Amino acid sequence: MIDAKGIEKVIPHRGAMRLVDEIREYNETSGVGIKYVRDDEFWCSGHFPDNPIMPGVLTIEALAQTACFIALARLGVNDGKTLGYFTTMEKIKFSHMVKPGDVLELHVELIMSKMRLYKFHGIAMVSGKKVSEATFTAIMDSQNPMEKQV
Repeated sequence: MIDAKGIEKVIPHRGAMRLVDEIREYNETSGVGIKYVRDDEFWCSGHFPDNPIMPGVLTIEALAQTACFIALARLGVNDGKTLGYFTTMEKIKFSHMVKPGDVLELHVELIMSKMRLYKFHGIAMVSGKKVSEATFTAIMDSQNPMEKQV
């Protein structure tokens, strides 16, 4: 198991925007991250007052951070500075709400990699029930790859 400090050695996300608390297992093509959804999360007071529901986009971001860990670990990167930039997101589905107290399991599988471009499929689950899923592509780079195209 990789804890938060170990995760931060690989991915650059910090503070409230690090949405993965543990990596339970991983290899070069798949992994499982864990997010402990707390009642003091930054979104709880506004999404929605008296009935906090984790925004779906944050569950997708948590999947992407788990995938970023796998891709960067695969590349042997451990500087905590190399970034993963979304290039596409597709087939996004939300099935159930995620609430404070839930343990979000983030299952990701590598579908394709070419140079530093990675395509993953992710499924987020709570108590064995699928809550969301997505297929997404990202490029791993130590600088903004969009700036290089200009």
